[in-house]
Amino acid sequence: MNTDWKLNTPPESEVNVDADVLAMRAPLVRVHRNDEGTWSFDGPGRNPRPSKKTMLSAVVGAWPHVAALSDLATGGAAVWSWKQHGWASEFKCECGSCEQPVAADIDRNSWPTELQPHSILSVEQVALSGQAPLTDIISTPGGIALLGPGDHRRSADLMAPVALANVIRRWPHTMQALRALKEGRGMRWNQQQLNWHEYVLA
Repeated sequence: MNTDWKLNTPPESEVNVDADVLAMRAPLVRVHRNDEGTWSFDGPGRNPRPSKKTMLSAVVGAWPHVAALSDLATGGAAVWSWKQHGWASEFKCECGSCEQPVAADIDRNSWPTELQPHSILSVEQVALSGQAPLTDIISTPGGIALLGPGDHRRSADLMAPVALANVIRRWPHTMQALRALKEGRGMRWNQQQLNWHEYVLA
């Protein structure tokens, strides 16, 4: 039994994932459950879009911020808010004056000034492909690296260069950690608390 499992749907449940999100051509920005309770994970734009089936555990492994949706009820939907840096309920406004969250890609207005979207980070390939969860972000004199489980030593052939903007589109929950990261420090994802905590590199 997975004691870290936060969602009320079993990890082996079959779910639908937008093909563009799965191929990392688009960020995961909308999650909804149909009347039978089946989960669907979508990129920005109109639905329905071409999708593929996978297991819920694979989605949570690749996109850990999905675990925060433990209260998403059958028939409900949530949208990633780049401004609030978290999930927002996709409510239907009746009065017309509410600002309704929209499933959108990150735009220039939401981009933090201290991050350079075109700067290149090193990302461990198994984390990038979703084969291993992203667990650590470290800042060394050689640059910033995003790593899966294990110690911090990686050979160059295991890493891939990725623009910062694409790292944040792939893992929206990394934005605040990247803003706070200082040289010689690391950030580790805490599965229980669903947040990043800082540590000093040895």
